[in-house]
Amino acid sequence: MLSAFIACNPGQQGEVDHPKFFDTVIRHTDSLGADPDREKSMRYLDSVYSHFQHAGPGDLYRKYLWKRGYYYDKDYSKSLIYCDSMLYVMKDLADNKKYTKSYVNALLNKGDVLVAQKRLTEAFEYYYKAKQIGETTHDTAFLADYYNQLGMICYRQEKYAEAARYFKSATQLRLVCGLQDFGAFSFIQENLDNTALSYDRAGNYDSADVYFRKALNYIKANEARFQDAANYKRYIIAAKGIIYGNQSFMYLKKGDTASVEPLLLESIRINNQPGFANDDAYYTQLRLANLYINTNRMSEAFRILTSIKSALDTIALPDRELRLRWLKAEQTWFEKTHQPDKAYAFLKEYTYIKDSLDNRNRTMHEADISREFDNVARQQEIISLKNDDRLKTILLVIASLFLASVITIAFLIWRTWLRSKQNLQLVGIQNDRLTNALRNLESRDQENAALLKVIIHDLKNPVGNIGAIAGLLLDGEQFDPVQRKAMYQMIANAGNQAFEIINQLLENKNKGQLAGLKSELTDLPLLLMECIDLLQFKAQQKRQRIKVGRIPAGLAYLDRDKIWQLFTNLIDNAIKFSGEKSVISISATRTDNTFTIMIKDKGIGIPPELKEKIFEMHTSAGRPGTAGEQSFGLGLSISRKIAEMHNGQLWFESIPGKETTFYVALPCEPSKQPAVKGARLNV
Repeated sequence: MLSAFIACNPGQQGEVDHPKFFDTVIRHTDSLGADPDREKSMRYLDSVYSHFQHAGPGDLYRKYLWKRGYYYDKDYSKSLIYCDSMLYVMKDLADNKKYTKSYVNALLNKGDVLVAQKRLTEAFEYYYKAKQIGETTHDTAFLADYYNQLGMICYRQEKYAEAARYFKSATQLRLVCGLQDFGAFSFIQENLDNTALSYDRAGNYDSADVYFRKALNYIKANEARFQDAANYKRYIIAAKGIIYGNQSFMYLKKGDTASVEPLLLESIRINNQPGFANDDAYYTQLRLANLYINTNRMSEAFRILTSIKSALDTIALPDRELRLRWLKAEQTWFEKTHQPDKAYAFLKEYTYIKDSLDNRNRTMHEADISREFDNVARQQEIISLKNDDRLKTILLVIASLFLASVITIAFLIWRTWLRSKQNLQLVGIQNDRLTNALRNLESRDQENAALLKVIIHDLKNPVGNIGAIAGLLLDGEQFDPVQRKAMYQMIANAGNQAFEIINQLLENKNKGQLAGLKSELTDLPLLLMECIDLLQFKAQQKRQRIKVGRIPAGLAYLDRDKIWQLFTNLIDNAIKFSGEKSVISISATRTDNTFTIMIKDKGIGIPPELKEKIFEMHTSAGRPGTAGEQSFGLGLSISRKIAEMHNGQLWFESIPGKETTFYVALPCEPSKQPAVKGARLNV
């Protein structure tokens, strides 16, 4: 029949998991729990899986989860083995959204078993891992399971008020998850019952009574949905019996003895049946026996104690807590019946077992959840910091290799063109000097770490444009002699500018400072157009258009290289932070003694919170460009310093998300030269 049943499911053979098939298998396995042969359910489950050749990771996970629960109260070591099996199946699937919840649940299950074994430090490590993953998924069902686990720990520690808060939080979170399946139903009713038990143990009997009633009402409102499956129906009846027994204990402590006995008898009647919560029935019988002892119904009490003794003798590994309570009840019965010798014998055995349990539980009671999680969090932070340091080292090596690759490529371009064009010899000399300078910097990277950032930022324009122009020449496109000469001149200018930047920065020994000025009479419009011509190749890569408006004539005594650096920084920023096919407008105005350049882009703009930061050295305001270009947060700081060194100003106006205009005002010589007519560069 088993083989035929599996053969009748060919449609599932190509799937990874087979939830419908194994839903039926697990339900039938649960239904075998009522059989006197307790191992029958285990044999059935193993038989199905041994015949099913296409079990997926989710299918195997369900098998190990069932076995973990089966052994939980019987053999914690075996239960832990199946927790490890769950984690093994899910370890490579943790990042798969389909299996994340199962992986987190496996972590929580292992933590729960470790708590039961009093291995708290290990348990909290698994709880912490589950918490880290669960919080990233924003899964309320996970958080509910997580709070339930914390509630169970607090309950075992006898921190009942704290346990009640965790159980209530778990219930509320699970209730908001939408449609409740049987797993959610059982979770909610158990947490309502656990909340009531916690209040009862804390002496808050009114709140305990409220939550016992809530648990019963919740079962009553939902039990009709789960009457088709025999094992579900049996679970619901057993759950009611457990709640009746717990209620009776509360009424006994409140002094309402009239309500106690009927509830105890009903709880025992339900859970003393095969396949029901027999362990709970034994505890409830002990409560009834103690009730009879306290009300001098000694013969009835003796009958119950004898029945429990017979049951304990048939269990291979009886619950030590149950035996402890039975010994205490026997001692009390013999004291009440005036048999001190026998009472002493039971008291002696009771004391021995109790001392043993107290020693095992001492670590549990002394543990503090918040402190344990803080310890685990600190350990994780230390590991994370070590990993971060390792990652930074790797990134530094990669950056160095990348820089070396850039230098090597530039050198190869120079050597190739040296054979055909003597004009490229200047590029080789400059690159050779650049290589030597950078090699010297690498040997002193500890001392000049900040300086290296400045070099990378300022060299990206000249070195990048050398590569772009050389690439056009290498592509073999036809250029007339005038065009070639202009392009060679651009390469030479960019190389000289790169070399000058390196010299300035190497002369400077303080982070972010600039060397002194080397003033010379400079034609500002001509210098501006050289910068535009050089950067048009970079704009071409983003299909942008540089529109040049009216530029008046202007001569000024200034450091030509530094002003070249200032202009290229601003134009490069406009290209970087503008989208494809956008227009960058460049124009200028002048008064008698001031020459003002305006560079306007239609880019991402500068938000108000960054306006005060963008001119700071090594600012955190640096943002990637529209094509993902890297930003070091250095260019505007250096540009403003250059402007100020020339007794000029640099400022901007911006509309976030729309446009930004940078203004550069520089002192100039009085002149009556006519303005240069505006031009349009289609790039």
